[in-house]
Amino acid sequence: MLVDTHAHLNFSDFENDLDEVIKRSVENDVKNIICVSSSLKDSIKTIEIAKKYPGIVYAAVGIHPHQTDSQEKGSPKEQIKQLRELIKNNKVIAIGECGLDFSPTPPMEKDRSEKDQIFLFKKQIELAIEKHLPLVVHSRKALPKVLEILDPFKGKIRGVLHCYSGSKKDIKKIEELGLYFGLDGNLTYDVGLQNVAKLIPLEKILLETDSPFLTPQPYRGLRNEPKNVKIIAEFLAQLKGLPLNQIVETITKNTHAAFFGKTR
Repeated sequence: MLVDTHAHLNFSDFENDLDEVIKRSVENDVKNIICVSSSLKDSIKTIEIAKKYPGIVYAAVGIHPHQTDSQEKGSPKEQIKQLRELIKNNKVIAIGECGLDFSPTPPMEKDRSEKDQIFLFKKQIELAIEKHLPLVVHSRKALPKVLEILDPFKGKIRGVLHCYSGSKKDIKKIEELGLYFGLDGNLTYDVGLQNVAKLIPLEKILLETDSPFLTPQPYRGLRNEPKNVKIIAEFLAQLKGLPLNQIVETITKNTHAAFFGKTR
């Protein structure tokens, strides 16, 4: 059995055929999906989806470093207060995605100041520790600062660095923090990432699709779906020179430790 540890089933891309998307996922042996949020509005929808598909979809609630919901209101402090209330729902198994993003803001999103990004990130880390929940960490063009902020919490956190795009030299630092490395569909076509992934211990890897984004080869350009985590697993097996069943077994254990285990 495979798990997609990062999918945005709460996005409008899936509002017309979510039942079929879930069905295709299960048929491809991807029987669990962690639906990840980027705003309070997303988080509410994520909980609803997890309720609709019990035992298949699990909810991660959180606030993205960019303002992904143009209607989002309230100060960062007020948003954290609202997030704290959402975490009380028993469908929530993780906090995220949260972190830092110093890249240009994509269309349909609004930029946040570095100060607000750091405030939101730190508060979500503190919530994760308080509630014994794993973190889904977003880092784009900001890894040194992300690692700096996480370092004081070493030994208290668990979770995943989503869509890892760092260098070889950062692998040890991230391992020491107790985080896993999320690998996505871009692994199938990004040669630089492939070279880095060869050095990441299999015992520290999780698989994610980031659906509807980062569709793997040979379907690049189409909407991504959780079922495609199987393609990523098959590619990783080739890359590592290991049997597919070993990849699946080890990463399933990793996923359980990251998201369903207890804080170390």
